[in-house]
Amino acid sequence: MACDDCPEYIVAAETTGVAILVYSGGPPTAIFESVKYALSGDDPKVIRKWSKPTVHKDGSIEYAPNEAEPPEIEGYSRDPNNPRRLKPCWPPCAWRTLRVWRADNGSVKITCGCVNPTSGYKPHEDVTLENCKTCARRTI
Repeated sequence: MACDDCPEYIVAAETTGVAILVYSGGPPTAIFESVKYALSGDDPKVIRKWSKPTVHKDGSIEYAPNEAEPPEIEGYSRDPNNPRRLKPCWPPCAWRTLRVWRADNGSVKITCGCVNPTSGYKPHEDVTLENCKTCARRTI
């Protein structure tokens, strides 16, 4: 039984500052809940343009209100009521992996890959939101 704040179905592999999140069961959107764990390591001595954002249970990323408006992230859309909150808009798919890291300026960077062996993509290749939305092999 996982703790209240722990993702139940996620495996994170840390390599050189990039957390690779792999789906391993449960609802296909569960992978977005683990973004906060991928961003948990932060050096408090390093001054960045953006401080570590809050990651909500739905996977949305919210930057501090006193900071500059954050840059866009592929597959995320801005909350119309809060421009500092970015919500994931990827369709549910168990074949998607996330590569999550913080840029030198402190902004969150996320790229997605597809590990479906019949998709035609290599696991290390980036998949765009449009590629994923039009894929006939995605899980729903």
